[in-house]
Amino acid sequence: MTVHSQQCDRVLALAGLMQSISIVQQLAETGQFNQADFETVLTSLLEVDAPSTEAVYGDINHLKSGLQQLHNQLAKSKDKKDVQLLRYAINLLHLERQLAKRPEMVSLISREIEQIPQQIDYFGDINNPQVIARFADIYHRTISELTPRIQVHGDPSFLQQADNINRIRALLLAGIRAAILWRQKGGKRWHFIFSSSTLLKITDSLLQSL
Repeated sequence: MTVHSQQCDRVLALAGLMQSISIVQQLAETGQFNQADFETVLTSLLEVDAPSTEAVYGDINHLKSGLQQLHNQLAKSKDKKDVQLLRYAINLLHLERQLAKRPEMVSLISREIEQIPQQIDYFGDINNPQVIARFADIYHRTISELTPRIQVHGDPSFLQQADNINRIRALLLAGIRAAILWRQKGGKRWHFIFSSSTLLKITDSLLQSL
């Protein structure tokens, strides 16, 4: 793998992370979300043996909104919503590091996720509420035990709906998946500070190719 391809993989992993948490934000604040973007990150949880980061998400085009959100973060022209997204991203990257220290929890998550394709076959669709609830339950019994716990901010009328709670937990699990990919491709926290211009250049190049 060339240095450039590894950097592209890192950017795509970050885009997957940003796409996951941006949908969390949309759900929390408006109760609405993009179904295709949601399905992309949800499906990434099942792609455990994909040959590349792009393959985890099916296609770069499926990460367009995540790449746009990543551009906003790296371009340093943030508004209030972008700052909130950055907090979510940093917290998820930190939780991934905590998870890495708990191999028994990693194994439990893997075993649970391996069973989900059978549930999808039964219910017929990864978007089925029962399937999403299963993803949510995995997050609730594992990642939510780690610190710091993610505090999602938004409209209580949306945050108190059971289906939205399950979607948000499933999305946070997908965010952890993206954070794992970022680390597997050599991503480090300091890259945000010292390599942000390089990450932004690759992000913009990928956006222009769409």
